[in-house]
Amino acid sequence: MNDDFLQFYTDTPKFTHAPGLQVMAALCGRLGQPQRQLRCVHIAGTNGKGSCAAMVSAMLRAAGYRTGLYTSPDLIGPWERIKVDGVDITLNDFARVTRRVQAACAGLDEPSYFEKMTAAAFLYFADRQCDYVVLETGLGGRLDATNVIEKPAVSVIMPIGLDHTAVLGGTLAAIAGEKAGIVKPGRPVVCAPQPPEAEAVIRARCEGLDAPLHMVDIKKIHPLSHDLTGQRFSYGQLQALSLSLLGAHQLENASAAIEAGRVLGLGEEHIRAGLASAKWPCRFEHIPGRPPFILDGAHNAHGAAALAEGLWDYCPGQRFTFLMGVMADKDWRDMLALLQPLAARFVCIAPEDGPRALPAAELAAAVDGAPAQTADSLPQALALCRAHDEPVCACGSLYYIGRLRALLKEEDPCGR
Repeated sequence: MNDDFLQFYTDTPKFTHAPGLQVMAALCGRLGQPQRQLRCVHIAGTNGKGSCAAMVSAMLRAAGYRTGLYTSPDLIGPWERIKVDGVDITLNDFARVTRRVQAACAGLDEPSYFEKMTAAAFLYFADRQCDYVVLETGLGGRLDATNVIEKPAVSVIMPIGLDHTAVLGGTLAAIAGEKAGIVKPGRPVVCAPQPPEAEAVIRARCEGLDAPLHMVDIKKIHPLSHDLTGQRFSYGQLQALSLSLLGAHQLENASAAIEAGRVLGLGEEHIRAGLASAKWPCRFEHIPGRPPFILDGAHNAHGAAALAEGLWDYCPGQRFTFLMGVMADKDWRDMLALLQPLAARFVCIAPEDGPRALPAAELAAAVDGAPAQTADSLPQALALCRAHDEPVCACGSLYYIGRLRALLKEEDPCGR
C-alpha cells in the first residue's frame, strides 16, 4: 500500500511545544484513553532500556501472554517501534491507527513526533487486546510521552549515565530525578545497579511514594561461559541461564529483566525461555563473514565503555577497523578515547544528513594514534573497511547502523 501516511510522523519536529504531558494527555483523552486499557512494564534509563525491554517481552510471550513492545529508535522505519508478539505492526494497521491519531490532533497544540507515535502505539495495543505492553521511554521519564500511564505493572530503571544533559540536567542526580519520574505511588520498581548519587535519588523517590523497590544485586551475577554465539550465567538461585545477547553489561540488563519477571509473577521456565530467545539487533551483534562485523549502537561514553569491555573480552588480542558515525551533541571525544586502544584504523562517516550529525572529517581529525579515513556513503565505507584484514566494529548512531545491517543482510541473508 501507499506509505505516504508516514509523513504525518516524519514531517513533525522532535520538539513542537514546551516540555510537559499536557498535550499528550489531551491527545489520549480524545482517543478514549487507550493507555488505561493496558497493563504496562515501563522502562527508563540511559543505556540498556531496549535490551531489557526485549528480554521482558520475550519472557511474557514465553508465558503465553499477548505482548506489545514499544521501543525507539527504529533501525529502518518507524513501524519497527510497534510490535505485538515480536511482529512489526503492518502498514495497513499503522495507516488505520494513524488516521485516528491525525483526526484527534485537530485543534491541539501540535504533538511531537514521539507523542504521535506513542499515541498510535497505545491505540494498536488496545485494539489487539494485549495482555501486557512493554514500554521504553524515549527521553528521560518524568515528562516523556509514555509517562501518561498511571498504574504500571512494574517500572524498571536501567543504568543511568550522562546523556542528553541539555534537556535532562548536567549531573547524575538531576538525570536520575527525571528517570525516576516514571515511579508511581504504590507500584513496584526494579532498579539496575546505579552510581551512588543516582541510586540515592531513586531510593528517595520510591520511599516518598511507598513504591516497593527491588534492586538488582550484582553479587548474585555469576558468569559461566561466553563466545560470539551467546553466553551462560547464573543469577542467585537461577542456575545456568542461557542468554542470546552478548556482552558483560547484558548480564546486568538480564538481571533487571529477571527481577521484573519475578514481580510480574512469571515462572522460572518462562524467564529461562525468554532470556534464551530474546533478540535485540545492533547491540553487540556479531555478523559472521570475511571480515566479520560487530554492530553496536553505542552512542555515548557509557555505551562505548561497555562496547570496549566486550571487545577486549570476546576478541582478546584483536585490533579492529572501527566504522564510526556519531551525532555532534554526544560525548564523542570520550567515545574515541575509549575505543582507540583497540583500533587498527578508523573509517568515519556522517550518520545521517542534517545539522546534528558530526561531519566525518571532524571525527577523523580527532582520531589519535591510528589511521583515519572518511567515507561519503555506506557502500564506500564498506569498501574501505573490507580493504583490510581486521574484523570490523561499527558503532555510534543507530541512524546509520540499521542501514548498514540491512546492507549486510542483503548480501548474505543467512548471515554466513
